[in-house]
Amino acid sequence: MIRTLKSSDLPEIKNVYIKSNSANNLNVPEDHFLKDGLFYINETLHKCQNWIFESGGQAVGIISVSHDYIEGLFVLPKHWNKGIGSELLKYVLYIKKELRLQVYESNINAINFYRKHGFKITGGGICQITGLPYFEMNYETT
Repeated sequence: MIRTLKSSDLPEIKNVYIKSNSANNLNVPEDHFLKDGLFYINETLHKCQNWIFESGGQAVGIISVSHDYIEGLFVLPKHWNKGIGSELLKYVLYIKKELRLQVYESNINAINFYRKHGFKITGGGICQITGLPYFEMNYETT
């Protein structure tokens, strides 16, 4: 079930954020996502529209969107490849006709996921926080 974020979801969402990012084996310091998770919970979520995927009474996925920018799409790793990320993204694509995002170049699973849903690489850069290269990806309805 997809629903809007409630304040009672925040501890679960922090866990989703940290586990999802850590499972991608990105070349960042071990505690990076613990610290960044606090920023995501305390700062990013408040400027976004947030939708939760709930399964069995637990928040197992989230998509956060600020205007036309996906700030994050995270799913607990044990729920990967079950269509949860796709359902969250399709839900937002029904509301927003144009979306953009940044994804680390080394996150091949995420790049393939977004390509499968019609996103195209339009640019790139280097993340000022992690120093990792990223792609910019855009989606537009035709």
